[in-house]
Amino acid sequence: MILSVEHPVLDAEVDEFEVVHFSNYLRWYSNALKEFLGRYSSPPGFLGDGVEVRVARVRASYSNSALRNDTVRVSVTRAENLGRSLQLRFRAEARGQLLARAELDLVFVQKDPYRLLSVPAVFAARLAEEQRAPGERAA
Repeated sequence: MILSVEHPVLDAEVDEFEVVHFSNYLRWYSNALKEFLGRYSSPPGFLGDGVEVRVARVRASYSNSALRNDTVRVSVTRAENLGRSLQLRFRAEARGQLLARAELDLVFVQKDPYRLLSVPAVFAARLAEEQRAPGERAA
């Protein structure tokens, strides 16, 4: 696991049956994504002058429902640098149960002139360092 964030379910996120609407999971994944980008860029959140991150694709599956009064733990479990994109995997859990999984494909774009970029080098280097076995990390 790369990181986890906790989110207490808010009254506005549940329906009359005390169940969280599925769209809230996307917001929770977005919050974990912001935490991830802040942690793996330097300075936090900076990807380069005029560089923005965009979500290119989301795939999600739901197993159980979050309920009123739950605290949901959303985790980024994997990050894979695919060169022109970054693929992140997420899990949402509460009460010891898997609630949902998602996969987000991110791309990085230069705003002016507009063009698709590779995963920023400093970002890719930090990810690679994090994913090395503890004995392989540089001193």
